[in-house]
Amino acid sequence: MKQRLIVAGIGVPLVFVVLVLLPPAAAAIYCCAICAVGVHEMFCAAGAEKRIAAMALCCVSAAAIQLCALLWGLTAAFTVLLPFSILLFLIWVAYYEKGADFGLIAFGAAFFCGFAVPMGMSAMVLLRDREGGNLFVLMPVVATFIGDSGAYFAGRAFGKRKMSPRTSPHKTVAGLIGGLICSALFMTVLGIIMRRFGTDIPLWKAAVIGLISGAAAQLGDLAFSVIKRCFGIKDYGRLLPGHGGAYDRFDSTALAAPSVLALLYIMGVL
Repeated sequence: MKQRLIVAGIGVPLVFVVLVLLPPAAAAIYCCAICAVGVHEMFCAAGAEKRIAAMALCCVSAAAIQLCALLWGLTAAFTVLLPFSILLFLIWVAYYEKGADFGLIAFGAAFFCGFAVPMGMSAMVLLRDREGGNLFVLMPVVATFIGDSGAYFAGRAFGKRKMSPRTSPHKTVAGLIGGLICSALFMTVLGIIMRRFGTDIPLWKAAVIGLISGAAAQLGDLAFSVIKRCFGIKDYGRLLPGHGGAYDRFDSTALAAPSVLALLYIMGVL
């Protein structure tokens, strides 16, 4: 617990500076760094850490997605899929011809960390690179960090009934509810702040975005936990003491950020 608080005390202000105070390019670099560390963690979990060519391709793909999102938008980011898929298939065949171990599970892990997760993270870049983006980009942060904290403390105080004992034994129904309430409540507070800075967002929309993106964040956390159970590991890495690896801390963001972006468009805020 002490390590978690120390890391959070340093990390939260740092994330705030990078995402809010620095230019949008900083958000792209931030997402690139998370994705690159995540690539290494996923390859290690899949037992494919010696497959350097595939790992390098996934890192380049993740960086290209963030760059395209920053410079040209969402459609450009999706265009990375074709060259990435072609090159990954070529590497897969080459590994097989050489007798190198890179099976279907490792291939799936490569596709996951080389394209799926970076696409989710690119929503942070798209949110930041807008008018008022230094506030919009905080919405996934509220859904994940605040929601996670709310779930943690509500679970400790009231948690008795397990929510998903096989996937994540420590998660409870009370934690789920507490996390959703905190996400909706603090997103509403953020909505008030955004309105003071000229972004006209109805507070009920902010609350709904907080509720749905908070649910998406918890689902993302559970999905990444399933992967850990399949690979038989406790944490993806040791990058952040008390928290685990990049995927242990930022797993929720990969689903929460695109959920926020989609909801803002659906509700006509963007």
